This record gives sequence, structure tokens and C-alpha cells, in this order.
Amino acid sequence: MTARYESPADAVRLRGWLWRPSAALMTVWFRTALRMRVRGREHVPRTGAVLIVCNHLSNIDPPLVGWAARPRRSFYMAKSELFGNRLGAWIISSLGAFPVVRGGADRNALRVARDLLARGESVLMFPEGTRSRTGLLRAAFPGAGSLGLEEGITIVPAALWGSQHRFGPVHVVFGPPVSTEGLAPGSRGARAIELTRRMMQAIADLVPAVGGPPQVVNDGQPSLEKDA
Repeated sequence: MTARYESPADAVRLRGWLWRPSAALMTVWFRTALRMRVRGREHVPRTGAVLIVCNHLSNIDPPLVGWAARPRRSFYMAKSELFGNRLGAWIISSLGAFPVVRGGADRNALRVARDLLARGESVLMFPEGTRSRTGLLRAAFPGAGSLGLEEGITIVPAALWGSQHRFGPVHVVFGPPVSTEGLAPGSRGARAIELTRRMMQAIADLVPAVGGPPQVVNDGQPSLEKDA
């Protein structure tokens, strides 16, 4: 019988008994093999709803940024293709991942993220939707901005650099919260786009601090096609 849940987020369960040893193993891997360094962790609130938004360079970015945000345990979207294997799906789900169907607005994934935030969790998102192969910011999808419009959410921008290199070094920095004050009046969609741009500007400002090149917010049409 299929389990019934009051909320889609009820099906997402971060299992502490698996998360803790996994975090310990990640500590060894990240600090030694990837020579990882983290700054600005004080900007990530210990409690309450947190939406962390970050640039995206590698497939290992979600666990990297999630580990960097400790002691908060973060939930994050992962492409639905990773959930094709039952064992693999169970493992990554136990570590906080939930599936997103790429190529459009996955309303179910956004609903899960919204419900997680509503119950005071930390959710990690990569507004570009896919990796940048050039290191320059891609155009962002407005889903993160839509989530950030909800009341009581702290939006924390983050930037990373070096995860695209096999042996790092990887640097992650968290910045001060993104303000939602003074958004231009208009439709929710328009305000989501404006807030998403604020998020991307905050990320752009942080990228040089972790060793990346100067960034300009990309106001083009978001796409999942590979860049050059």
C-alpha cells in the first residue's frame, strides 16, 4: 500500500543515524582530498527556515555546501535521474535529497521545498538549475525567488569555487542574508524574478572572495543546455 502523507515534505526524511557518519566521512574527504575551506558560517542561522542559494560548478556541490552549512542539516533538490535506483534513491533521500524533474517548473519539488521551509528546515538550492562549465553565472530560474517570498525565511547567499577541479582546493563562503524589502509592486511572478536577481547579485559578489573570476548577473533566458 502506498503511504499517504499530509504534505509532500513528509515523504522526505533525513535520517540522523546515516547523516552523522556520512558527515564524518565527508569531513575526511573534503578536508584532505579537496582541501576544503569554509568562511561565513556564522551567517547560517542555527534555527528557523533558511533558504541557501549558491552557484553551481560540479555534481558534488550539494553535499559540499550542505556539509559547509553544518551544524544545520540541509535538504536539497537532486535531479530525478539519480532516484532511478532504489538503493541509491534511499541513500540520498536519507541524506536530505528530494527529486526534481528538470526542464521546466517542477511544482511538486517546489511544493516539497516550500513545505520544508514552512516547518523551519534549511533548504539548499542552485538557482541556475545546472552546472556552469565556464565558471560564469548562468541565467537563473525564478523558483528560488518564489520560495524566498514566503514569510519568515532567511535567504543566505553562498559561493563556492574549486569543486570543478578533481583535487580542489574548494572554498565556500556564506554571505549576509538577502533582503526582501522594497521589492517593486506587481505580480508574484514579477517579484520572484526580482528577488532571484537579488540572490544572484549576492552570489556574484561572493564568487571572487572564493577565488573565482568577477561575475556579472546573467539576465538571459534560463536554460539547462550545456554551456561552452
